[in-house]
Amino acid sequence: MANPIKKLLIPILFGFRRVALRILGIPYPFSYIVYRTDFPEATLSGKPKEIGDFSLIDYGGNVSFGENVKIGYGVVIISVSSITGSDGEKLIKKPVDIGDNVEIGSSAVILPGVTIGNNSTIGAGAVVTTDIPSNSIAVGIPARVIKRK
Repeated sequence: MANPIKKLLIPILFGFRRVALRILGIPYPFSYIVYRTDFPEATLSGKPKEIGDFSLIDYGGNVSFGENVKIGYGVVIISVSSITGSDGEKLIKKPVDIGDNVEIGSSAVILPGVTIGNNSTIGAGAVVTTDIPSNSIAVGIPARVIKRK
């Protein structure tokens, strides 16, 4: 009887601990944010104001952040992608530019060569394949602008 209760209580207690530490302003000892590149010449400029856990930023093709950028949990930003097919491997390496005051919802994916304009919002789970103009709200797969702010 104790085993099912233990399986239920442990995640709740660990989640509570994390919330309590955050409220008290004490950093949680674990962070699951990955900044990576396989290209030494690549640059990562700027830094998000907030970024959720389990996020990945691959800046091999260069990534730049504006001021006051907020990124949700599990967001993937890719500036390099490889495609393997019958014609061999093709490497896509294009910069990603994220403007000022941009909010990116949880589990969104930003693909190579995308520019997100200032004051824009990307909805949770969106896959951004094309540029998003300033003062826009974009959602969906692929992300489309649904409203101008």
